Amino acid sequence: MNTAQAQLKAMDGFHRDLSALCCRLGNDASLTGLPGSIRLEQVTDSDSFLVFIRQYKEHILEPIELPAIASAMTLCSQNALRELLDLDAGLGKEPFMKVFVESSRTLGRNQLRKLRGLHDVRMLSRYRNAVLDGKAYGWHLLVYGMVLHMFSIPLRQGLAKYQTQVLLGFGQAACQSLRWSEKEWLKVRHQLESFSAPSLEGILAEKGSGTPLLSIV
Repeated sequence: MNTAQAQLKAMDGFHRDLSALCCRLGNDASLTGLPGSIRLEQVTDSDSFLVFIRQYKEHILEPIELPAIASAMTLCSQNALRELLDLDAGLGKEPFMKVFVESSRTLGRNQLRKLRGLHDVRMLSRYRNAVLDGKAYGWHLLVYGMVLHMFSIPLRQGLAKYQTQVLLGFGQAACQSLRWSEKEWLKVRHQLESFSAPSLEGILAEKGSGTPLLSIV
């Protein structure tokens, strides 16, 4: 397996696990701790599901998750472990992220375990050791950002793919719980895959300024 194939396999595996995680979150009602309309139990049909998705994008995905990924990618390129650990701790203080702590840690640790063979990537090893020593949560967002840097995946591409997989995961949960027909699911899936991410441009612009995206903490 050449380098490009290994990179593709790693990224595909991460995306599949991410989508499956969001699907499980939706099916076991793990989002009940979120406020207002950002709750899957409020979803009764495809229209209310899309309301949930827009709220999720507005309050969690765009202001917290995507900037955290971009920050991790930047900090990994700078070998800035201390700042990465500060970002890790800051995410733990985010009210909206408290619901995702355990599931995110599980996904993050699983990915770190799968990548443990990359001994030459010092930043990844140091972060994994911090997680194992209980000095970091091991957020999947930060692992994903480091993977983007290690595999030289363009930030725009990585963030767009992350958004798509998250939304599809929640969509699969809604489809299963509401027993949508195949036609209805395909209609919703098409909308999810075509969702624009206007905040990506802002994230890319901030990254271009050379300042790590630590504003979320």
